[in-house]
Amino acid sequence: MKTPLAKLKLSRRQLVMTSVLFSTLFLWGCTDAQSTDITTANNLMQLSAEASTQNLPIMLFVTSPSCGYCHILERDVIVPMLKNSHYQDKVLLRRLDLGQNQMVDFDGQTKDPMRIAARYKAQLTPTIVFLAPDGKQLQDHILGVVKDVDQYGGMIDSRLNRSLELLGNTLRIDHTR
Repeated sequence: MKTPLAKLKLSRRQLVMTSVLFSTLFLWGCTDAQSTDITTANNLMQLSAEASTQNLPIMLFVTSPSCGYCHILERDVIVPMLKNSHYQDKVLLRRLDLGQNQMVDFDGQTKDPMRIAARYKAQLTPTIVFLAPDGKQLQDHILGVVKDVDQYGGMIDSRLNRSLELLGNTLRIDHTR
């Protein structure tokens, strides 16, 4: 017959095993989620060449590592965009991480990301900036997070469609198909 202490040890072992199992599953899930992580822009000159070749707008998601709203926006809006076929081959989406040290700007010069963000009035995070392949701003940026994520998606879609139009690109974001 087991004493109450023996039952407690068994429960602790089960708790430890359950904890290990959940930790493993969590880490596996995080690794899987990273496959749809947004690419961080390190070289805007290279990105410009890619955007020019494809005649696509650049959408910069300006973030900082300490920005909680950035994580929410990335999880609820940006990552689903990356998975959605409606956006494929219609926009080059990159993260501009204000926490990184240096990056190559559109002119080929190495600069602090805060200087680049300041050019687009995007020092506060999260901000989404819509650019032509040459780095000129095509549409008003979107600053902050709105309560209704569907509204945010609609704001992005309308700015992306207008950006495509301004570039003379006939492609559009259309969720009705």
